[in-house]
Amino acid sequence: MAERAPWRPPWYVWPAVGVATLALIHRRAPYLLHGHWLFVLATALLAVGLLMAALWELPVAATMCAAIALTIFSGSWGSLGLPGFPFLPDRILLVVALLALLLRAPGAAGLPRIRVRGVHLLLALTVLYAIASAAAVGTLGTQAGVFDLLDRLGAIPFLMLLIAPVVFAGPRERNMLLATLVGLGAYLGITAIFETVGPHALVFPRYILSADLAGPVRQAGGPFRAPITEGFACFSCGVAAAIAFRQWRTSRWRYVACGVVAVSALGTFCSLERGVWIAAAAGVLAAGLIARELRRWLLPAALVCGVLIGGTLLVFPALSGNASARAEDETPVWDRENQTAAALRMIAARPLFGFGWDNYANVSIGYFRQSAGYPMTGFSDSDVPLPLHDTYLSNAVELGLIGALLWLASLLWAVAGAALRPCSPDLRPWKLGLVAIGVFFCVLAFFDPLQQNITELLLWTWAGLCMAEMPPLVDLSERDRRSPSAVRLRALVGAT
Repeated sequence: MAERAPWRPPWYVWPAVGVATLALIHRRAPYLLHGHWLFVLATALLAVGLLMAALWELPVAATMCAAIALTIFSGSWGSLGLPGFPFLPDRILLVVALLALLLRAPGAAGLPRIRVRGVHLLLALTVLYAIASAAAVGTLGTQAGVFDLLDRLGAIPFLMLLIAPVVFAGPRERNMLLATLVGLGAYLGITAIFETVGPHALVFPRYILSADLAGPVRQAGGPFRAPITEGFACFSCGVAAAIAFRQWRTSRWRYVACGVVAVSALGTFCSLERGVWIAAAAGVLAAGLIARELRRWLLPAALVCGVLIGGTLLVFPALSGNASARAEDETPVWDRENQTAAALRMIAARPLFGFGWDNYANVSIGYFRQSAGYPMTGFSDSDVPLPLHDTYLSNAVELGLIGALLWLASLLWAVAGAALRPCSPDLRPWKLGLVAIGVFFCVLAFFDPLQQNITELLLWTWAGLCMAEMPPLVDLSERDRRSPSAVRLRALVGAT
């Protein structure tokens, strides 16, 4: 079949998009069309139009990597000086990448076609089930309900599982993602260190410090303003940096990757979340036990991390005090005990279909009971229940056991299926990395609510990348097939 020619939009498409954007702004944020905002908006639209035209010509992987990088600021664009901005740059770039892929933009030329598999159909069924659940209880029309469907459940990340095998099909595209994650790891790890031990003046953007001061102790929340998300992102970027250290050939960049592994490990620790610490240990242990070549590095890596973290605690007593305070704080334990008891009562009350998507905070107050062994906690200052600190229980409460099992089956099928899928040798480090972050995600889900989209986006993009099609083997003669090099090649391709 002949390859379809790349499509370039006619000149009038971009002005039409600009007019549609102005109409949307007039509907959602009309104040941007008055005063000094009008000049700012006109300049921004011109810049965005030129950027979109340039991105249409670039590889889709470049646009996707930019979207992933900007996702760290998702939900905080107002704090960056864009109050009321009706668009989210990270999501716009995701849409542009998807359109470029579907319409066969010049940047998508030569990429393989999208393949729909059984796991994608199961994910679509899970999303449709959650939409029906939200519609039944009236949360589908709320902003929180919609964004939770997109991010917390993972409708957008589910889409990444479908397109990532195409977008990151080649070594060049995968190296783009690797460089992006290494750069993010450097920023997130260094920012976490600046947040917790200083100098605080170097923390950027400044809104991060305001979020840090709101807590009882200084935990590294990074641009997410959430220590749990910061810990997951630092760990994932640290895994990517470890892959870069193995794959990159230039000594200077290998040193950079090694440094990012170190600062990412410190950033993960500086989140000061016990669930993050346990999940990180489980993820590294799982990858090390599965890969024979990594087993001999487990003990040295543990010793290096212990020395690195121990030395940091000795040099910075304030961090040591905060870490001890967090480790000894019983309030989070009481929160989880109260929430777990309430969640189990709710599941017993409506086991099959639950109370409706994103409806826990509205209906759970009646299921809390005072315990004789610990105080009643698990609420915000306004007596509103905090998010349920167990992703599995949260899905079971809101979607019922049917919806929770659909989500869990989708997760296990996607991650385990991608990890066990036969692959080319250059994908093997990525598969071991998927084991590490997949186990991290599954363990962390027992302890904390995974509500921000970067956690789901990284996991499902990584799983999709590992589902890339294996290149066909060259047809060899019988004699060549028996040669040692051919035997080793088949062993590497079939390695999991």
